[in-house]
Amino acid sequence: MSLQGGILILAVLVIIALAAYAAHLMRQVALQSRRQQQEAEQRRQDLKEQIQLIAKACLQQQCEPAEGALRLVNLLRGLPGTTPEQWREQFPGLHALYDKVADQPILSARKALKRNERMKLDLELEHWQAELGSGMDPDLTVISSPEWPAR
Repeated sequence: MSLQGGILILAVLVIIALAAYAAHLMRQVALQSRRQQQEAEQRRQDLKEQIQLIAKACLQQQCEPAEGALRLVNLLRGLPGTTPEQWREQFPGLHALYDKVADQPILSARKALKRNERMKLDLELEHWQAELGSGMDPDLTVISSPEWPAR
């Protein structure tokens, strides 16, 4: 066997090895892509269940409208493949209350306020819930239906 023949055989073996490695990498990319799609779908399903649970609790008056609006809007924003603008257009009643109460302090920021400031915020919150809370009902009914969200 000549030197050229040996080099040719070595080159063919290197090409075969590289092709096998490339096929392995392509298979790994396909598996990873499929796994990411499954995880995104599972996340979407989990968020949908959480959103519908909160919407049902609001409809059954087990959750304050302001708390429901805050939780729902933030969970809707987390749904993969959607934009906040889509939800704002689809659920204007929900966003109307959210826009009024979203900047209210919570937890330690609320505790740091003076008693009269907290009472003022509570009155404001009650006002917005009374004025806009029932406007969320049509949105909550849509969200809590089994067909939601339509793909």
